[in-house]
Amino acid sequence: MSKLEELIKELCPDGVEYKAFSAIAHFVRGITYNKGQERQDGIGIKVLRANNITLDYNTLNFDDVKVVDKSVRIKDEQYLKKDDILICAGSGSKNHIGKVAYITENMDCSFGGFMGVIRVAKECSSRFMFHILTSSLFKQHLDITLNSSTIKNLNSHVMNSFVLPVPPIEVQREIVKILDNLTQLTTELIDCITAELSSRKKQYDYYRDNILQFKKKE
Repeated sequence: MSKLEELIKELCPDGVEYKAFSAIAHFVRGITYNKGQERQDGIGIKVLRANNITLDYNTLNFDDVKVVDKSVRIKDEQYLKKDDILICAGSGSKNHIGKVAYITENMDCSFGGFMGVIRVAKECSSRFMFHILTSSLFKQHLDITLNSSTIKNLNSHVMNSFVLPVPPIEVQREIVKILDNLTQLTTELIDCITAELSSRKKQYDYYRDNILQFKKKE
């Protein structure tokens, strides 16, 4: 019997309680600003948007980060903090709605109006919530909610109506440990494959450029 199975048998042998998102988490929408408040010189406040979450791997990237003037009104809760979950709340592409990234440290960054941040209560591990939001359980909720209404973005109603399992915190931590280990293995494999592909591409370029060099017939 695995440690996870032992914990479930000990702490929740009769099943796990499901709770509404609103009972265990808080949803914060991002800032709004106009085109004239964007800075081209990079001096100001960085604002993360949908394109700053890599779709396939749920990780942050800092390609094409917007910078806005310090005159833009930003509440304290609209700065990214450690253990926040950044989520895409609206996008021109339906595939991007609901994609998330986990914030590992306090950041001097805010997030745009088509984004949101999720902060959880003590009874729920933030990392556990992150894995829930990348699962089919949340995707099914979005499919049902967004396809059955005129709502095309993640507002408070969409988020608060999401119901999820909330096992004891010890069970959550063990689940997080397992899934994070698998994530790390996957990342290492991707890095290895990427490095190998880069090496093979250089090898191909070298041989292509040499093989295709011929002595000109006189």
